[in-house]
Amino acid sequence: MKILHVINSFEGGGAEKLTLQIHQMCLKQGIDSHALSLMQSSAGSLPNAYSLGFDSPYQLSVPFKLYSFLSQRQWKDLNVIHVHLFPSQFFTPIISRYLNLKASLITTEHSTVNWRRNKFYGKLIDNFFYNFYQKIICISSAASEALLDSQPQLMKKITTIHNGIDIQEYLPHSTSQPKGNTPIIISIGRLVELKNYATAIRALNKISEQAFEYWILGSGILEQQLRELVNSLNLESKVKFLGFRTDVPDLLHQADIFLLTSLWEGFGLAVVEAMAAELPVIVSNVPGVREVVTEESTETSEVGFLVDPLSEDDIAKKLSKLLADQNLRLTMGKNAQLRASRFDIKQTVTEYIDLYKKNVS
Repeated sequence: MKILHVINSFEGGGAEKLTLQIHQMCLKQGIDSHALSLMQSSAGSLPNAYSLGFDSPYQLSVPFKLYSFLSQRQWKDLNVIHVHLFPSQFFTPIISRYLNLKASLITTEHSTVNWRRNKFYGKLIDNFFYNFYQKIICISSAASEALLDSQPQLMKKITTIHNGIDIQEYLPHSTSQPKGNTPIIISIGRLVELKNYATAIRALNKISEQAFEYWILGSGILEQQLRELVNSLNLESKVKFLGFRTDVPDLLHQADIFLLTSLWEGFGLAVVEAMAAELPVIVSNVPGVREVVTEESTETSEVGFLVDPLSEDDIAKKLSKLLADQNLRLTMGKNAQLRASRFDIKQTVTEYIDLYKKNVS
C-alpha cells in the first residue's frame, strides 16, 4: 500500500504533529508512506518527506507547483492520498482528478470551526471539495457534529478517529526534575486569538497574591501585545514567555497545573499530553476539549475543571482552588494519567491504517 499525506505545513500543532506521527508509524510497519508540505519545512531528515517551499499555502502558484509534483511518475501507483487542512483539501483532489490518479482520496477534519461555515459562499466551497473525498475523518465527536451541522449530506462519508499521542513520551520517569515549592501553571499553544491568553492572564491577575508561576509555551503574532498586558498588570515576575519549545515533556514534568482557555478546539492534543504527564487540567468547557476530559453524560471531570473561557472569574476561582490544595492536584493528576491512556497514538494509527485498507484503490 502506497500513501501520500498532503498538508499545508509540517510545523505547528495538532494536525501537523498527527500527520507526521501517522507517516512515521506507517513507515515502521513497512507501509510505503510519503508526506508533502506545501510550505517550507524543517523535516528534511525525515524519510519520504517533501516540501514545495512556499511561505504561504495561499500563494497563487501553489496549485501549479502541486500539479507539477503530483504529475511525477512515482505517484501514478498511489493507493491513498490523505489530505489535511484547507487549502490543501481544496487543491489536491482537483489536481488528482485532473491527472487521473487512481488513489482513494481521504481527508481529516481537525477543527470544530472554520470561517467558511459562517458564509454562504464558504459553504459552497466546502460542498464542492468535500464531494471529491471517499472518507472524511473527524478527530472528535464534536468535530463530526460541527461538520454535519454545516454539510449534512456528508453523513455517510464521515467517521470519527480520536487524535492520540505517544503516551510513553509524556509519562513521568525517575529522571524527571522534582517540582519546586512554587506551583507552576503551564499553557501550550500559538499566541493567537483562538488560544485566548489575554483572558487567562487577566484571570491570574485576580489571584496574584497566591504563589505561582505561569509558563506560556508558544510563539505567535500576539506575543508583544500579551507582554504589554503582563507589564501593565505588574505580573512580570509571575508570567514567563518560554517561546516555541521542543522539550515539552520535560517542562510538563516540572509543572503542577495545565491551563487551556481556548475559545474552541477540534480535540485538544496538548490537554492529553498534560494529562499523560500526570497534571490536573483546567480547560475550556467547549466541544472537542470537553470529550477529552469527561464523559459525554456529565459536565464534571475527575481530572480537573471545565471553565467558561470568557469568564476571568471562573478561571481564577478554579485556579485558586487547585493552587491551594496540593492533595487535590495529585489526585486529579493520577486520574488524568489514567484517562490519557485512552488516547494512545498506536490505537489512532491502527484505526487509520484499517480505514486505508478498506478504501484502497
